[in-house]
Amino acid sequence: MAAKCYTSAMSRDKRLQNRSIYPHWCTDTVRFSDQDAAGHVNNVALCAYMETARLTFMRDMGLMGSGEDGTRGISAGMTVSFLAESHWPGRVELGTGVMRIGTSSLTVGSAAFKDDVCIVAAEMTVVRLRGKTPHPIDAALRTKLEKYALSGF
Repeated sequence: MAAKCYTSAMSRDKRLQNRSIYPHWCTDTVRFSDQDAAGHVNNVALCAYMETARLTFMRDMGLMGSGEDGTRGISAGMTVSFLAESHWPGRVELGTGVMRIGTSSLTVGSAAFKDDVCIVAAEMTVVRLRGKTPHPIDAALRTKLEKYALSGF
């Protein structure tokens, strides 16, 4: 399920712009097609970078596909702060960590850095499901996720 991309003043938590808080990292490529007519990386591409960060984190945590018990994680929401202009070509470094763990959901914070500048930050909620029903985060998964907690959240 594709994440919806919303902007919100609530997602402008300055702490998400600090690269030192992120325990999980991956990268993405800035494509020529990511640019708008003015030559800036467009907001849709920035949301795609955040999706790459979230999905890579979910994959690494074992939340992507159906588990042995039929559970999986899906995106339930995303708030994004567009912070700085960026341009092609290059790579973005994507940091992710856990902000909150609920009963059957978690909120992750992510940011993209290009040339040491934070260009976008997001808060994304992931719900653990079995079939179409929210399924509790068990103790083993909770322990694994807690190791990726963002400091200060």
